[in-house]
Amino acid sequence: MGILKKSSAALLSAFMLALPVCNMTGVSAEAYGTALWPLDESYKNITTYFDSSRNYGNSSAHNAIDIPADYGSNIYAACDGVCISADWRDAYGYLIILWHEDLGVYTFYSHCSSMAVYSGQNVKQGDVIGYVGSTGVASGNHLHFGICDTLLGGTPYITYYDPLTYFTYSGGHSNNNTPSDCDCSTDYAGTYTTHGVDTYLNIRNGHSTDSDVIGSITPNAEVKVIKSDGVWAHIEYNGITGCCAMEYLEKTGEISSDMNISGANIPQGTFDIGSKFSIKGIINSALPINKVWGGIYENDGVTPVFVAEELSGRFSYDLSGEFDRQITFNRLSSGSYVYKIEAEDETGQKFTLISSVFYVGEYDDEKIGDINSDGYVNVSDLVLLQKYLLNSGVFTAEQYASADLNRDSVVDVFDMADMRKKVIENMM
Repeated sequence: MGILKKSSAALLSAFMLALPVCNMTGVSAEAYGTALWPLDESYKNITTYFDSSRNYGNSSAHNAIDIPADYGSNIYAACDGVCISADWRDAYGYLIILWHEDLGVYTFYSHCSSMAVYSGQNVKQGDVIGYVGSTGVASGNHLHFGICDTLLGGTPYITYYDPLTYFTYSGGHSNNNTPSDCDCSTDYAGTYTTHGVDTYLNIRNGHSTDSDVIGSITPNAEVKVIKSDGVWAHIEYNGITGCCAMEYLEKTGEISSDMNISGANIPQGTFDIGSKFSIKGIINSALPINKVWGGIYENDGVTPVFVAEELSGRFSYDLSGEFDRQITFNRLSSGSYVYKIEAEDETGQKFTLISSVFYVGEYDDEKIGDINSDGYVNVSDLVLLQKYLLNSGVFTAEQYASADLNRDSVVDVFDMADMRKKVIENMM
């Protein structure tokens, strides 16, 4: 075992500084460029290497390299390119594929816990494109990183190249001083502008001048400071998240601590028992997200049925990752439920991002319109509905279900029209 570790370390040191070599496929790999190591620099151990026999019909041969890393660790784009796809691909789990037109190849990154890019998005070398996980067929958290020149059915296909011989690598990111690992305070959070900067201000990936430069800030530019220790600031600028020297920044305003969710599929309407919904959507936040929780509740909106909770520490969070796997819609009995997603930012401020009533199975027709549950649909129910629509009344989930006469999961003026018809019918 000791010999194996020494050999692995020697090989790794060699490829980090290697001159162009020939790969094992018989195709000349001229080290077409210098790539960025796709994980933080502390993750360089390789547990499974590329097997060139994959190109010759051996479907069990490994078409990439496996690099173990902690769950949720950043995955970086190895080179400039465009995202071809970022979605679920069976055994690959959540798979990100980038096309590099200047090289004529794809790089692929699989088993992600969640993804930070979308199909058609242009990416720069070093951009965070996803996060390490073990989705699909995987025995633990790791990045399956590969290179190929063909796709078949949206997945990598021959010819595959050995990532250790196709590229030389410039190193990796340092994760010693990432925003989630230091003691900086959000007391410094706000919008800033550069001060005393004539050319540019470096953005680094850590709290020191020895940290890698990952971008730059132009003079008089507006910068968002997330937190700081008074010397180094964690900033967000022009799509780059990193650190810069606090002495060159001057505060101009406060950060609006908002949070929203995009692309969510909110359950609506009435569903047959056995229906399966998937919780999707991207949560975006002005400040790092501390945690995300929610799922399905009883119609009181409080009693949990299937609820998950995830820690984040990032500015965006993809609900279609591990969170989604903890929510089970297809075990619900007939009735009304509340689907709710909440989150908390780094300061402890809480946000309700989704709160939606939906129904499973056939809802009791006798209860539709009977908002006050007295067994009748009459003017008193009409008055309650009118108060609700004028924002002078509050409904429980059960009342909301009763007031949703047209069963579209939204109580609005159309339900008022249906209610009036029903009251008039009952009076005749």
